[in-house]
Amino acid sequence: MFIDRRLIAQFDWPLFVLSIVLPVLGLFVLYSAGYDPDLQIIPFNFEQLTIQSHVFLKQLRFLVVALIGMFLGMITGTRTWYRFSYFFYVGVVLLLVAVLLFGAISHGSRRWLSFGAFNLQPSELVKVAVVLCLARYISKHPPKKSYYGFKELLVPSLLFGLPMGLIFLQPDLGTALTVGAIGFAMLLFVGIRPKLLVGFGVMGVLAAVASWFFVLHDYQKRRVLVLFDPESNPRGEGWQIIQSKIAVGSGELFGKGYLNGSQTQLEFLPERTTDFIFCVLAEEWGFAGSLLVVGLFAFLMYRLLRVVAKSKDLYSALVVFGIAVFLFFHVVVNLGMVIGLFPVVGLPLPLLSYGGSSLLTVMFCLGIVLGISMRKTVFTSS
Repeated sequence: MFIDRRLIAQFDWPLFVLSIVLPVLGLFVLYSAGYDPDLQIIPFNFEQLTIQSHVFLKQLRFLVVALIGMFLGMITGTRTWYRFSYFFYVGVVLLLVAVLLFGAISHGSRRWLSFGAFNLQPSELVKVAVVLCLARYISKHPPKKSYYGFKELLVPSLLFGLPMGLIFLQPDLGTALTVGAIGFAMLLFVGIRPKLLVGFGVMGVLAAVASWFFVLHDYQKRRVLVLFDPESNPRGEGWQIIQSKIAVGSGELFGKGYLNGSQTQLEFLPERTTDFIFCVLAEEWGFAGSLLVVGLFAFLMYRLLRVVAKSKDLYSALVVFGIAVFLFFHVVVNLGMVIGLFPVVGLPLPLLSYGGSSLLTVMFCLGIVLGISMRKTVFTSS
């Protein structure tokens, strides 16, 4: 379980540094997003240091826990993840069922299990569970030819389709789509019969049309419609998109300065600590700061794909690839939301948005990748 000293030489320092730098940058942005000039918090009885943001302190505590989670993910051997991936998957699916039966309701959705002062969002853990479970199944049952046929796709499709459906019932469209993207991308990684891809495309279009009439809630439909014309409901669903665009555009090249964002500090921007944290960054740090953060995410993707390319077994490659897809999907959809390209579906920006479950999940995943990177010449699934 613990790290062999011989593996330290293979440690991916650039990936590790990115895993620390991004959430630390997130703390700075969150401090501004939750800044309250009338608040005076004196931690550790050190009067010369005052904190004026509750969100910052909460996220700092989450980050400490997340770092422990990353370390546990890193020191756990790849063989252990392979061995217990099915058990982890079943446990998380049972948690999803528990959410539907006993979960706490917030903003019209039932997504959390409450344990006193601690709330757990199992749908975040599903992303890890699906990656590990699918990676084991695919590595144990690879395509008989150079790609999967229809019958071979039934079981793996069920493995990510079941939790996807349970999450959709909460309802949480963004996370459900993330799970679907992870599952489909991992299957595409090993190959799908070309004719089936065409069929899936047609089925996807038909499913989208059917969902519009029979599945989507009214508020979800309004979010899609307002994307094309935010001014049609500027005080309702259009408010978030309008204020988001104003915040991003007003930052111009170098931003308005730290703690000086008008949309943020005057509280015109809703959800500024969670899904729309990038608006705070763009307003105060400008295009230059935004480009820096996007560049850091791009470099993170490069390091993840580099681990995929250097993996010596299919299971390890699939795990890292699935985690890369999970992070890439979150980043692209979140940035698309804040600039009005995609409808608002409630996906946080990894490592920057406020939230303990999300931060712990991402850091845990990065720990798994760091562990696989060190052991890429050691593990065999047979």
